[in-house]
Amino acid sequence: DPELTLALPAPVTAATGMDALTHNIESYLSPAYHPLCDGIALEGTRIAARALATAVREPGNLAARSDMMMASMMGAIAFQKDLGAVHSCAHALGAVCDLHHGLANALMIEPVMRFNLAAVPEKFAELAHVVGAGGGEAFVTWLATLKREIGIAPDLTAVGVKRDQIGRLVEVAEQDICHQTNPRPCNREDFMRFFDEAL
Repeated sequence: DPELTLALPAPVTAATGMDALTHNIESYLSPAYHPLCDGIALEGTRIAARALATAVREPGNLAARSDMMMASMMGAIAFQKDLGAVHSCAHALGAVCDLHHGLANALMIEPVMRFNLAAVPEKFAELAHVVGAGGGEAFVTWLATLKREIGIAPDLTAVGVKRDQIGRLVEVAEQDICHQTNPRPCNREDFMRFFDEAL
């Protein structure tokens, strides 16, 4: 029932919406074999791409709210394929810095997507297609533009994460299972780079 979400504040709408979008994106990029989930994840991405900014900008827009609830459910169905390194980073930020999960995903998605692009360029091209961006690299730019449009903080520093926390964040992210299905294997040095870029 989208009416249940009408009073959700804009920052929470933005963060939870980015969480739903990230679920769909990471599920699609996972190398696990599940064509049904791939189709669901792509359509969930397309729906969230068209609805998220409207849901933030027009909180009473029932169609946009309904679309975001559908995209959220589709991401939750799709991630039976598993997720990726964005979620490993976000889980670490939640554990170490008490950061909202959706906001953490939003802040970590660009560094990880730039890292993943070379591994599965054809999947990035498909993601770019469903959101209306130009090509694989343009998909990452599209994410950055969307985040600015919906008011996501510009970086980890803006939400209180300190550089001296990176070591602990990397330790927790490394132990998280989600990155085991990242399309490109990542190690401690990669996680350090992700957090450093996000600061």
